Amino acid sequence: MCFAHIRPNLEQAVLIGLSSEMKQVKAFVDRLARVNTSVLVTGETGTGKEVVARQIHQHSGRRERPMVCVNCAAIPDGLLENELFGHEKGLSQGPSRIETAK
Repeated sequence: MCFAHIRPNLEQAVLIGLSSEMKQVKAFVDRLARVNTSVLVTGETGTGKEVVARQIHQHSGRRERPMVCVNCAAIPDGLLENELFGHEKGLSQGPSRIETAK
């Protein structure tokens, strides 16, 4: 059995568990934290995706910078790619400027 917990006011994610599966998750988090890249964490509802994401962030070189969590399920299908990666404004009407994601 494994548990994930976020302490309310500190935004500190804590992975709790001693199973071999949880040890694998912790080792994977440590490896990912050393890589300077964006990460997409997927999984079923209630599996601790945000806790894992916060652990990666807290152990990374970006820990002093803000962490951005996006609930992709809350964004309509047609807008997800646009919100994450931006779009080129006026693409169908000829060259224009590039709009970046927020």
